[in-house]
Amino acid sequence: MWDQGNGDRLSQRRTVLLQARCRKSSWYVFPVELGDISEGGCSIVGCSEAFAAGERIQLRMANLKPIEAEVRWVRRDRVGVEFRAALKRSVLADLGGAYGLPVRA
Repeated sequence: MWDQGNGDRLSQRRTVLLQARCRKSSWYVFPVELGDISEGGCSIVGCSEAFAAGERIQLRMANLKPIEAEVRWVRRDRVGVEFRAALKRSVLADLGGAYGLPVRA
């Protein structure tokens, strides 16, 4: 998420390498890897699937309920995703603790 005033990020990104499942429709689900995550969103890295800015997706990671999200930007090997509802910081801490994720603040 971005602050509209000066372009500063509203929440700190944490570098991770986390497996997730991406759902584009009720029948189209595929694996993705997340390269970073914050309360407001994440990036998908190294995925061969095509994404478009503005596309609505659903992500499922670890033991969390599905997370509704929107693709914000697409680059050659990365996709920026904004969560429709921000994750709580405790959820990120739980992910780090439960899965031994290399989380850098």
